[in-house]
Amino acid sequence: MSANAAKLRIPFLGELGHRFRIVLASGSPRRKELLSRLDISYEVIPSDFPEDLDKSQFATAGDYALENAVQKANAVYQKLKSESSKPLLIIGADTVVLSDSGEILEKPASHDDAIATLKGLSGGSNSIFTGVCLVYDTPGATQPQVAKAIELTEVKFYELDDALIEAYVATGDPMDKSGSYGYQSLGYLFVKEIKGEFYNAAGLPCARIYQMLRDLHHQTLV
Repeated sequence: MSANAAKLRIPFLGELGHRFRIVLASGSPRRKELLSRLDISYEVIPSDFPEDLDKSQFATAGDYALENAVQKANAVYQKLKSESSKPLLIIGADTVVLSDSGEILEKPASHDDAIATLKGLSGGSNSIFTGVCLVYDTPGATQPQVAKAIELTEVKFYELDDALIEAYVATGDPMDKSGSYGYQSLGYLFVKEIKGEFYNAAGLPCARIYQMLRDLHHQTLV
């Protein structure tokens, strides 16, 4: 998104920016770009949470993504709480892809891993889960409040030929993406059907986050 791109100027978002120190707990350029489409003042401080949770301990892929988001947001909150002069509002997010065989797919470890993943997804369906967590201060409270949500987007793939997969992986595009693809970028040729929030695949379900921020604004007015 260019620096001169239009932004949605919604009054309550501006008010949140005045009332809170808003922090995106992620270094993802795609999450930053999407959040920047709103006229909201925020800063980026990537979480140092190691993301080493045991997947087998979670009932669903959505629960796993959500706990990662919670831990990311909490890590940044704990880092900043003693130094911030304003109440904090931390936005954490984590995205995973679930194959139709039930395997949680995160970022590929290598080009060969990405190729194998895409061959496994070819001709089938996969589910994109993003966990979103807001950790925020409220007047008079000694502990922060937490708002959580899980967003699901279902994707159907065409049958992918080897030449397309190899050309895509050669661009490097899948290497920082859960499931080894991004349909919002060069992976658009893979997709036969999408059901759900489009930008969920980019790691930030914008419409859901807007609803969460609106609810937070109403709940924290004093």
